[in-house]
Amino acid sequence: MALMTEKRIRHLPVLEGCCVKGILSIGDLVHATIEEQKFVIEQLVHYIQSA
Repeated sequence: MALMTEKRIRHLPVLEGCCVKGILSIGDLVHATIEEQKFVIEQLVHYIQSA
């Protein structure tokens, strides 16, 4: 994601062998990162509240 931002690349092809299987956007990566961070925060809150 950092490299995509630095190089101003907004979309990357997803390849299987030499066949294009899809397109990955910077928005897809940002969304996945946010979801992962939400999950980690929820787990930490649960751990703190149960301690």
